[in-house]
Amino acid sequence: MNETIQTILGRRSIRAYKPDQLDPDSLEMLLDAGKYAPSAMNQQPWHFTVIQNGSLLEKLETSCKTVFMESDIEALRELARRDGFSVFYRAPALVIVTGDSGALAPQYDCTLAMQNMMLAAASLGIGSCWMHAVMMFYATEKGKELFRSLGIVFPERHQPYASAVFGYRAVPLPEAEPRKPGTVTMVG
Repeated sequence: MNETIQTILGRRSIRAYKPDQLDPDSLEMLLDAGKYAPSAMNQQPWHFTVIQNGSLLEKLETSCKTVFMESDIEALRELARRDGFSVFYRAPALVIVTGDSGALAPQYDCTLAMQNMMLAAASLGIGSCWMHAVMMFYATEKGKELFRSLGIVFPERHQPYASAVFGYRAVPLPEAEPRKPGTVTMVG
């Protein structure tokens, strides 16, 4: 099996991280991988915001946890009530990919960029986990205001479409869950 396929099949969502910051060269490689993702008509409508400041991440996490507690989804409320629950799993870095809302397909473009970054991370021995909580939080007026008050300002007409945490794993790589059957239809 070639290395690319091996990386894709071996990537897992990591939910426990060492406190060590990412090596700057590795972080730069992750961002470059994101910038080389495909985009509709090659518009490249993305912008990457990297947050590595621990106290800033803590403030964001506390607010995201509030969104979980106020959610209509019982599973999110239950998760937020657990002792020691950490929305960002104590990862040392959060990357938010925003896109120009006037672009042709910013949601897909930004998601593809994040997937490239997560695969690049796996290839470098760096863990990652998708963070939908950021988009949920930013969708509220309270969320937008908190981002502004913390000095996290996105380019004009941009909104977050993808985010993930990154860091070095504090636990062994988990086994893959079985894939659901019946998810492929061959036509022709």
